Amino acid sequence: MPNTQEEYIYIMISRTNTLLGNMIRAGLGVSYNHCSLSLDESLETIYSFGRKELRNVFLAGFVQESKNNGFFRVHNTSDIIVIRMSVSSQEKERLCEIIADFQASKDLYRYSLLGLVYCYFGIPVKRKNKYFCSQFVTEVLLEAGIQVFDKPATLVRPHDFLDLPSTKFIYTGQIKNYSFT
Repeated sequence: MPNTQEEYIYIMISRTNTLLGNMIRAGLGVSYNHCSLSLDESLETIYSFGRKELRNVFLAGFVQESKNNGFFRVHNTSDIIVIRMSVSSQEKERLCEIIADFQASKDLYRYSLLGLVYCYFGIPVKRKNKYFCSQFVTEVLLEAGIQVFDKPATLVRPHDFLDLPSTKFIYTGQIKNYSFT
């Protein structure tokens, strides 16, 4: 008999004070511009699409970070909201498999700056092996059998996650002050 025990995943929505982050927030009129996925409450491992090198916005793609390393080690005053989402054990196991596939092929993936433009104009265009942060999180969830939006993943923006009824807000504040119990 399959294990259907309830488990949790964590979506981190952040306000990053970078040029691109500031442009996204200003262009969309929103407070948060980035989202990531973590399979553990500690946020010691965070998955998203973003910069691979801290000072190079053009070298971007699939990234594995931590609240204490990489981008957030330097930008530790970034404001975040951490959302907990209930999933089945099978869904979480499938998420782990999907993330492992991304990790194994991480050099194939690029950040979709053009995808952001299409998203801004409401044009649902899927580009092969190219993602922006909220599209990545949404597509990974969809592939694991978790549908959270009634629109294409290429039109999901980070702040859309703030309106999900099936989630619980567990933290709001600077990432450097985040801790879990």
